[in-house]
Amino acid sequence: MLDYLRHRLTMPWWLGVLLSATTFSAPGETLVTLLVDENYPPYAYRAADGTATGIYPDILRAAEAQLQGYRLKLKPTRWRRALAEVESGRALAVVPPAYRPQERPFIGRYSSPLLEERVAVFCRQSVLAKRPRQRWPEDFQGLRFGVNLGSLSAGTAFWQAKSNNMIKIEEAPGTRSNLLKMLRGRIDCFAFDRISTLNALAELKRSGDYDEARDEPITEGPILNKDTAHVGYTNRDQDRFPFKEDFATQLDRALDAMRRSGEIERIVQRYTD
Repeated sequence: MLDYLRHRLTMPWWLGVLLSATTFSAPGETLVTLLVDENYPPYAYRAADGTATGIYPDILRAAEAQLQGYRLKLKPTRWRRALAEVESGRALAVVPPAYRPQERPFIGRYSSPLLEERVAVFCRQSVLAKRPRQRWPEDFQGLRFGVNLGSLSAGTAFWQAKSNNMIKIEEAPGTRSNLLKMLRGRIDCFAFDRISTLNALAELKRSGDYDEARDEPITEGPILNKDTAHVGYTNRDQDRFPFKEDFATQLDRALDAMRRSGEIERIVQRYTD
């Protein structure tokens, strides 16, 4: 054991990383760790047993069967922490960033799309009832919006409206936190993925935190943005992951095949039906 530790201490750093990547994998296989958003249900979230679950983990685990020489480890991680790890080059990839090459220059390669997401505005019913609010951002001037920490999903026009002081923005750790702030009247609207927000509203109803007979109803407004979700690979690793390009190419091939066969759509239906 002492000889092993001395060897690890004197070996080149890149070899140590490569050995760590292959720990617990079968002979000839590389264990590839992907950081997955731990608070984005139903797309991706941390289950009670600590594992990554949701639509995107299910898609990736199904794709794993088509990869040659690789096994996946999906690690649920706070979104901002996951982005920081990829930006520093310590982590290979993060799931599921939208395609944002200008805002996130540290992501050098994006996978084939996992899915298209639609960002919608959700507001307290009285906010939408005061006057028609279908035009973005003209009809929403002066309102307080909640957004999730680290999320850019609302799109360029949304953030431009903030820069122009047309709207005000407050950040919160996740969708549930933002919806609770809206129910308590601390924000007027929330802009985020439609399916994820509807899923969170259903959870709040089941838990009794949202009762439409007691609370002011939350109403869906216009679609702000459409984005595709991806696996985003670091370009700051300095060859720390020598298998990156081969793995990414194989994963793209598997995702494309799953899309053509309808397998991705079947996975989504398990969460939305």
